[in-house]
Order: sequence, then structure tokens, then C-alpha cells
Amino acid sequence: MRNVYIRAYPNIPFAAGLALGIQSLPRSGWQPVWQVFPLKAFRGSNYTFLKIESHWDDADLLRELSRTYDRLRTWRKWFSLRNVSGMTMVLADHSFVYPQRVGPARVSPAKNMRLRYLLQNPLAMRHRYEFMQVLTSRTDLGIEFVERFQLERIACAILLPVIFSTLFGVLWAVFTGDVSSAFTVSGYMTSAYSVCLVLVGVINLVEY
Repeated sequence: MRNVYIRAYPNIPFAAGLALGIQSLPRSGWQPVWQVFPLKAFRGSNYTFLKIESHWDDADLLRELSRTYDRLRTWRKWFSLRNVSGMTMVLADHSFVYPQRVGPARVSPAKNMRLRYLLQNPLAMRHRYEFMQVLTSRTDLGIEFVERFQLERIACAILLPVIFSTLFGVLWAVFTGDVSSAFTVSGYMTSAYSVCLVLVGVINLVEY
């Protein structure tokens, strides 16, 4: 292992899956020539513009990226079983309906986990300008939010109502003494919830 050359990632955006040809980025002292940069952000076929301001640092940008993702999900975020998995660079051209991705076809799970960590903890990039420089380096490029299913939400969506209906049946039986009616009602509640869960699943499978 003594003579093995280990090549480090050139910058944090590269390590988080945003593979552009920018190899060296200064961490501070960056002075953009623009005042507002319109970054095109996609979620599937939907898109919006994030207006990046020149005085932002990476922490500001990461916070606004999270808000932009929520805006693209609209009201469906309250019922969605999916969340952001990562981001990838795309051509800022919506004429193809779905954006054309730029860079590797597959991003490693470790890179996606780094990006999710930074979106959840934007202060880790305070007073740094690496994401700012990468995402504003070209006007013909934008970003796409790539999604994944959340196991935590799926588990909660399945287990909590089952536990609640079972507990309801037990309490009904204890207070009324009618075990048969208690679990009949409990079974009806579980069946009704199953129909709602299927509907939510269909909503999550449909592309918006």
C-alpha cells in the first residue's frame, strides 16, 4: 500500500455527484460578475428557476435548493413516499420534456449521501463558494432533483394504522366486552386504510 496513489476529489460538489470539468475551486474570495443567476431546476418534467444572488455563499444556496425542491413537489410533498436522493447536472432545455442528463449515468450512493447531508446541514458550507461556482459556471446547464423511496415513510404508512386499529379493537373489547364487534370494526378500519394506502401508492408512481 506504500506506493498506491490515492486521488482525492477535487472539490465538494464533485464529491457530491455534480461532476463538471471544474477541478480547482477557491474556497473564499469569489466575486461573480453577475448580480442574479437564473438556475433552471427540474423535477421530472416540471421545472422552475432559482434566482441565485451574487452575495450568497454555499449555505444560502443549499437552503434555497431545498426550498426549490419543495416548491416543485407542491402539495404532493405531504403525501409523497419519496424524497430527494441526489442532484445531477442537466441541459437547461425543456424542449425534450424530460431533461438530458450530463455526466455519469449512475452516481454512487456515497455521493448521494454527501449531498443529502449538505442539504440537511447547509451551515457546513458556510463562507464557502464551491457549489456557487459549479452551479453558475454555465448558463446552458441546470440541475435535476433525483428522487428515491423513503423506507421510513413507507414503514410508518404501513405500521402505524395497523397498530392503531389493533389498539382500537383491544380497547373496544375491554370497555364493551364485545370482542366480535371490536375486531369487526378494527378490520373494517384496516381495510379502509388499505384502499387509501393503495391510492397514495398510485399517486407516488405517477410521474408529475
